[in-house]
Amino acid sequence: MVWFFISLAVFLGAHIIPGLLRGKIVGLIGYRAYVVGFSLVSTILFAWVIHEVIAAESSWLWDFHPMRAKLLIIIMLPASILWACAILQPCPLSIGRRSGFDPERPGINLFCRHPLLLGVMLWGAGHVVANGDLVAVIFFGGSAIFALIGFWRMEKIRLRDMPADRQYAILQGTRRFSPPGLLKRAIGWRDLLLGCVIYAVLLGGHAHVIGVNPLELVGW
Repeated sequence: MVWFFISLAVFLGAHIIPGLLRGKIVGLIGYRAYVVGFSLVSTILFAWVIHEVIAAESSWLWDFHPMRAKLLIIIMLPASILWACAILQPCPLSIGRRSGFDPERPGINLFCRHPLLLGVMLWGAGHVVANGDLVAVIFFGGSAIFALIGFWRMEKIRLRDMPADRQYAILQGTRRFSPPGLLKRAIGWRDLLLGCVIYAVLLGGHAHVIGVNPLELVGW
């Protein structure tokens, strides 16, 4: 488990330190280069952590049960749709596209300002319940908590770069989390379509990347 903890520490450090130095880094290389570089490093480090999660020796906290794995498969569909929303819709206070936001048509922001992070929370919590071993609980549970903290962290980062009138308009026209927003066209057909594509890719590629076929695991 030593390398798992090392990879996890490096991954967390790579997110915390650039956040603290974000202003200086953006000033040196520009915002676009910062985002591209940060995303590339995060992806590589995330792949390393996943490798260590798979390779680490762990102990079981509770036994595997197919019903919990089935629940995870179901949960991953709304998670995938939320990720699609983060890709296709502007999320001015979160991870995703900053430009193009219209307070009169807030879209997913009426339901949640942080669709990508909410999707990560569902992904993490679902994997904790389905797996039940110590390493999985630490990694997936920690990811869910990290995403939850990101709700407030991302808002703070994005708001400090905005004029006061823009801040007010966005805060008034969006919600951190409000289920009734789903009834107000928060999610469109394109979000649903792309979400289903992401879901199919994750489900179909899981066996090739992780080495476990979720559908075979639960007997579907």
